[in-house]
Amino acid sequence: MIREFFRALFQAGIPVAITSFLLVWWAIKNNYLNTASGLKEFENEVKRLSKAKSNNKKNKKKRKDDSSLEEIHRMNPVHNKWLKFGGGYYGVVGLLTYAVVELGEIRDFITQFGGLSSLISDITPELFIGLFINSIKNFIVAIAWPVYWLSDIRSDHIWIWFVVAYLGYWAGSRYALYRTRQVEP
Repeated sequence: MIREFFRALFQAGIPVAITSFLLVWWAIKNNYLNTASGLKEFENEVKRLSKAKSNNKKNKKKRKDDSSLEEIHRMNPVHNKWLKFGGGYYGVVGLLTYAVVELGEIRDFITQFGGLSSLISDITPELFIGLFINSIKNFIVAIAWPVYWLSDIRSDHIWIWFVVAYLGYWAGSRYALYRTRQVEP
């Protein structure tokens, strides 16, 4: 069980902690979110932002000129994807799952060709349609990340992986909140 803990720590806990730190720190530094004094406040702020983005999107479709739209900073694609996965812990692990699956697909895509000339000669509309469909499938896999990781991790103590991953999220997010408060005047 100790060996399983360390395996989970290096394969799940540390990557989740680093990703959480970077996402939270970057979001606060770019003023996407207000500075929060604790993790609960931060998660409430993420929910508020996600809901505001969703409401703005719905209202823009209804009316072009709506003064009730909340002012939201234009966000980078990484933070947008994080919010699409739900933000918080679920969003961080969803984003990491999406990255793992997409990078695996890209690796497989590149290795299936014999070289640059083979790649260029095989560019067709069907190729782009296939890439688009795979991207949608990967998004669905990332949203259902518990199923993906349960099938990928072979362990008698799977709960250790989820606890370690959540502790990584907690530690990374808390440290980012601490660092942003420390740097501010």
